[in-house]
Amino acid sequence: MKIRNRWDELKKKEEMALIAFIMAAVPDEDLCLECIRALEQGGCDLLELGVPFTDPLADGEVIERFHHRGVRRGLNLKRGLDFAARVRDACQLPLILFSYYNPILQMGLDKFAGDCRSAGVEAVIVPDLPLDELGRLAGQGLELIPMLAPSSTLSRVQMAAELDPAFIYCVSVRGVTGLRSLPEMEIKDYLQKVRRVSTAPLALGFGISQPEQVRAFREQADGVVIGSALAQIIEEYESRPALLPGILEKRCQALKLLS
Repeated sequence: MKIRNRWDELKKKEEMALIAFIMAAVPDEDLCLECIRALEQGGCDLLELGVPFTDPLADGEVIERFHHRGVRRGLNLKRGLDFAARVRDACQLPLILFSYYNPILQMGLDKFAGDCRSAGVEAVIVPDLPLDELGRLAGQGLELIPMLAPSSTLSRVQMAAELDPAFIYCVSVRGVTGLRSLPEMEIKDYLQKVRRVSTAPLALGFGISQPEQVRAFREQADGVVIGSALAQIIEEYESRPALLPGILEKRCQALKLLS
């Protein structure tokens, strides 16, 4: 299991994991692959690959635009998994698929799991599937990554811990993804609450964009998820594709240096 092995390696080196979120095949397949290679070169440890969806309720304005761009281009779960197979051949990063539940249900759980395994996807995050429903995907040979929020009750935290996940995705705020200032003490207390119940690595996501944020949560979180900040860079530089990979690589290097 490459994901669990990667966490073990990072723990031994006393490094935080840098997890990059990138939308599958947006702006296009070739440029997206170049961006992913740059993220790997920049020190990214795990890759979260998003599947474009029509109604991305958990995502903020920047990533929502990427969802809608992908949908307009006809991208869907099948094409996202086809692209994941290309990613698998192009880099060594452990792959996590981020998909809303409706496309998975439409595809069928058995086919979805089989296609994930064939594409080299090791784990799935389903943001709109409640924690107590996550068991629908159990027994499919995939790691299930639970999501918690500052508002999660102790019973929810215990439910996530009982899944024995490769890691727990700790959402930093009540709301959607996006760049923002974060309530530092509240997040630290929340991460400590989860830590008291679970031995799984904790990855903090939603709103992480600056090196000082990585530094602030280094003692409480085992990793950080960077999504909107990368999407913003891609939007800004996609018209200058020769520059884009280098900019992404430098951003990852700057964040990884503090891990």
